[in-house]
Parts: sequence; structure tokens; C-alpha cells
Amino acid sequence: MSSARETGAPPRDEAAIWQEVEFGSHDADIPLWRELAEATEGPVLELGSGAGRVSLQLAEAGEEVIAVERDPDLAAQLEASAAERGLKVSTLTADLGTASDLRLPAKPALAIGPLHLVQELDGTARPALLRRLSQLMAPGAIIALTVVDETTLLSAGAASTQILPDMREIDGWVYSSEPLWVQVGEDVLTVRRVRERVSPEGRMERTVNDDILHRVSPDRLELEAEEAGLRRAGRRQISSGPSEADSTVVLLEVPR
Repeated sequence: MSSARETGAPPRDEAAIWQEVEFGSHDADIPLWRELAEATEGPVLELGSGAGRVSLQLAEAGEEVIAVERDPDLAAQLEASAAERGLKVSTLTADLGTASDLRLPAKPALAIGPLHLVQELDGTARPALLRRLSQLMAPGAIIALTVVDETTLLSAGAASTQILPDMREIDGWVYSSEPLWVQVGEDVLTVRRVRERVSPEGRMERTVNDDILHRVSPDRLELEAEEAGLRRAGRRQISSGPSEADSTVVLLEVPR
């Protein structure tokens, strides 16, 4: 059987690779997730786990992790990585946009939504997810959801991110992702990146990728949570560095 290097094909799932390239080195939020996990007794639920940037670290720290990811390829990558490291991670493939269909193997004591996961959902799907979590979580559980701190964006309208490209070499392929700007619209934030990959033979491919985040303030998210039967439990701040927008983590509690 010919290898990816011999055929010129990418080495493995592209979604998992780009997630590793663009977010693999992001660790500013890890201390908070570890702190919250250590303060709770019971399973930790990660919403939108991707290929496991956070779930694997929590599992390595001894936490019981339930990881939910809508992309089956990313979920498979996480499952394979956990098995390779001998870690126990329960991986579920589910679309959080249809939260009514979400089923869990246990009642988590903590749910986390890193990297602005909750902003991938619009104003209809987001409250539905909050209502479903209020049903699935253990009494007294904490839900921690990350939103963009828009006060740290450079300006309204189109804001240049001024960040060096994220780069990785994987099986002879060189991947580069350069953030260009964040466009602040009335309802959404659009994050544009230029993605490049160069094969071992020197062939380069370039694409433009837009990530769409629905705008929601911490105040609005807390109001939606209260309407879903949850309680406010404070906020935490994550500083991403001088060239990136910071994040606000909204903490919510399931009534006992």
C-alpha cells in the first residue's frame, strides 16, 4: 500500500490537521479548565471537543471526560489519540445545534465550551442547548462557556489581527494559517484566515477560510441561561496575549 508521502496526498484528516495548526498551541485557557475540573466531583463534559486539545489534557490529569463533537472525523481522531495514550475519554458524535437529540452516558458535574463554541450557535440553537444542559447535568453542576471579549477587538468594522501565521510540519507537509482580520457585523463576527499547505514535493495549495461566530454578550448569555432554568455563577477572564482578543468565561450553575 502506498503512503501519503508517496502519493502526494495529505497525511490524514484535513479538519484535524487544521485544528492542530490553528489551535494546537493555544493553551491560555487550560489552567482554568483544570481548576474547574479539580473543584468538581464527577465527569467533565467538553462541548465541541474537536480532536481533543482540552479533553486529552484533562484525561491525562485523571479526570473522567465525556467529549461531544459534531465532526465524525475529529471525533475519531480524538478517540484514536486517547486510545494511543491509554486515556479514558467517552467520545460522542452529536450536533449541538440540535440539542434535543443529545444523550449522555452520565450526568456531568462540569461542562465546558472552550474556544467560543457557544458562539457557533445562533439565537435559537443557543437557548435550546442551555435548556438541554439544565436537564442533562447533575444538580449543582457548573457550565462554563467562553465568548469573545469584544472590548479587546482592535476596532468596530474590520479589525486587522496582526498575528504571525500558525505553522506545523506534519509527515513532510508544511501547513500555514495566517489570520487576516475579524469583521464585526451586526449579528456575527467573521474571522478570515488564509490557509496554505505545501507537499513534500513543493506543491503549494492556498485557500481562504471564514469562521463565523454569532455575537452574544456575557449579559445576554446569562439572561438566556436564567430563562433556561440556570443560575449565574460568576465570570472569569482569559487573556490571549497582546495581538488577540481576550475571552470572557460565563459560569452558570444547575439548581440543586
